[in-house]
Amino acid sequence: MLRPYTIYFVLITNTSTMKLNEFLSSDELRQDEIQDPGLGSKYQEGSKRLMNKDGSFNVVKTGIRGNLRDTYQTLIAMSWARFLVLSLVFIFLLNLAFALVYVAIGVEYLEGDREGGFLQNLSQAFFFSFQTFTTVGYGHISPVGKLINFVAVFEASTGLMVFAIITGLLYGRFSRPSMRLLYSDKALIGPYKDGWAFMFRIVNLRKNLLLETSATVAMTVHHKEGDEYKRRYYRLDLEISKIDFFAANWTLVHPIDKSSPFNQLDLNNLNNSDFEIIVQIKAFDNSFGQHVHSRNSYKQDELVVGAKFKPATRLDKDGEVILPIDEFHDYELVPFP
Repeated sequence: MLRPYTIYFVLITNTSTMKLNEFLSSDELRQDEIQDPGLGSKYQEGSKRLMNKDGSFNVVKTGIRGNLRDTYQTLIAMSWARFLVLSLVFIFLLNLAFALVYVAIGVEYLEGDREGGFLQNLSQAFFFSFQTFTTVGYGHISPVGKLINFVAVFEASTGLMVFAIITGLLYGRFSRPSMRLLYSDKALIGPYKDGWAFMFRIVNLRKNLLLETSATVAMTVHHKEGDEYKRRYYRLDLEISKIDFFAANWTLVHPIDKSSPFNQLDLNNLNNSDFEIIVQIKAFDNSFGQHVHSRNSYKQDELVVGAKFKPATRLDKDGEVILPIDEFHDYELVPFP
């Protein structure tokens, strides 16, 4: 059975003091008030968004001493581009360091090498270093002498360990469960039944099957207590909070009824407010056999009032359901009172 998990809807408004007090004193809203889900209860004016678009939080930890064991988590979590560039740069610099050692010992101890200027000697030593490091050993250059042979043996051993570590990291990155969801560029306030609703939609960009995908929504509003601002959190109801099969797209809808916090706001002037919508999705990945998570964030300039999404799917002549990803973000404006 899945544990409940949360789509955090963070809303920080610049409403008047009277309206804010009315909002906080609403009995219906107080019934839905929940504890701080871990985002903090204090609010400081000028704070950045709580969550970035990539799902990371805007929390900078300082004063932490480096720990070699934490390097694994850092290398596993970083992007593929950074990991590959960092690995190649590390291998290049390590071989350059060994090449400088060979030059310092003397290139005359590298049989088959032609002595020349510093750059020529360094380039020949660098190529020999790479051959030793990767255990390729083409054979046209070989070490002569105990000292340079000892360095070559040490480099070959280092190369084996480095490639073993990188191979382990590559396996860890490939085998780490993850979710690749596409979120609509904009969240909308659009028509829903006889009223209006807040909505956004998501789609799985991978061909794997996600099961038991579910979501909950919470909202935080800042208010002044004494000389400081505090956040309060409220649960928001979704039209559908759980689906068994996430095969196509999913539009998450929060109806704006009399108990909705949106009902307390002037929807025509949301751009004058400062709010954030934080999304967390959890599902069971049938390929990995594990639960996976995804996060996203919306700010006030990413919310469109008076709009509805265009259909995400259509049928072809053979009856197949087509979901064009390049049209996934499309929406159309509708009259809003």
